[in-house]
Amino acid sequence: MGKLDGVRLKIDITASIDAISSIHLLRVFMDLQDLRNTKLFGYVVFHLTFVVSALLASYLDKIAIAAHREEKQSH
Repeated sequence: MGKLDGVRLKIDITASIDAISSIHLLRVFMDLQDLRNTKLFGYVVFHLTFVVSALLASYLDKIAIAAHREEKQSH
């Protein structure tokens, strides 16, 4: 088993949540005739919230890692 730090674990968990949400959204799209437009819109917004939060978390971790490297190099 490889080394697993907090950053990598957080990225893996958000990717897993996004994958589960994608599968659920696909299932919802398969049964569109039984769904109202407002409920479908809610599912899409809910999924996009997961995707955007995962992207933001990854970006913030990238910034934090870069700042940490700069700090190490200055010492």
